[in-house]
Amino acid sequence: MNTHKTYIAYDATGVLDHEKSNYKTFQQLQAWQKMRPRHFCFLNTDEINLSSEHDDLIDSTIKNRLLALMAKADNILVLVSPQTNTESPILNWQISKAVNRFRLPVVVAYLNIEQLGDNTINELQTMLPNKIRKYISRDSARMCHIPFTQDKLERALGTFSVSTQTYPWDSTTVF
Repeated sequence: MNTHKTYIAYDATGVLDHEKSNYKTFQQLQAWQKMRPRHFCFLNTDEINLSSEHDDLIDSTIKNRLLALMAKADNILVLVSPQTNTESPILNWQISKAVNRFRLPVVVAYLNIEQLGDNTINELQTMLPNKIRKYISRDSARMCHIPFTQDKLERALGTFSVSTQTYPWDSTTVF
């Protein structure tokens, strides 16, 4: 059973065109939480509908709501894929706040990747948001990298938590 609360950060660019965003994966996470509520506790799957407010993401009201959710979180899940807009201001802002303000452990989930090896993170750098690449280059955030599978996700989110002070070893921990 996983009792840790997870904040989800993903690129909502092109959210109206689901083929060009990670929104479908966000919806999949919502379904997993409904099917297995004792295994997943995602904070922002119902509280903020990014698809309807996408144009207003830079609005301070939205940012304040996101910060309030992050304050309740034990960790942050960042969804990355070839469709991720690595320069997305709101995605990079969320990652920065989670790491610098709330000291959350970061779980980076690679969509459509079945297995990660020691060199995988270097090979997939182009899909990573700019902030994550910056943290990796400086080894300045505690992050674990996983393929996006239900099992790996449940284990990583159940392991790393600010409330238990359990963190990945460095910025490139493969879990």
